[in-house]
Amino acid sequence: MSIEFECVEFDDQRSVATISIDKKVYSKSAVLRACYWFGKDLYFHVEESGDSLRIRVALRVASPTLNQPRIKKLDEWMPEIFDAFVDSQLRVEIQAETAGVRELIIAKAFAESGVLEDPPPGTFADPVTLGNVESKRLIKITNKQPE
Repeated sequence: MSIEFECVEFDDQRSVATISIDKKVYSKSAVLRACYWFGKDLYFHVEESGDSLRIRVALRVASPTLNQPRIKKLDEWMPEIFDAFVDSQLRVEIQAETAGVRELIIAKAFAESGVLEDPPPGTFADPVTLGNVESKRLIKITNKQPE
């Protein structure tokens, strides 16, 4: 059983599918990331066309082989492809939203190790250790050299 998607058109032999996607919903970066994960089984061709992306999809192996005795039909791949688009777009958005936090964590790690020549702007005070309570961390990074 296959699910029909209105933004997917198949050729007469159902060997090539063309997916039209609004770039306001899925970024090109997210679409490319999703396509990459299916590269072992499917061919992809991505084109930008105004406010949309057109993705042509074809099977890499169209007939059964000893390595792949059962070949999934192209329309059976569509739900997985669309799930991958959603997953990839979410990852792109989460990465953008958390970029500042990741940069702050990395900057703090480098600042504590003494690698940076100039300390980064702002404060890196750890709210957990602000109360002058000795930290019970297993490892403490310092800039002191061993004697």
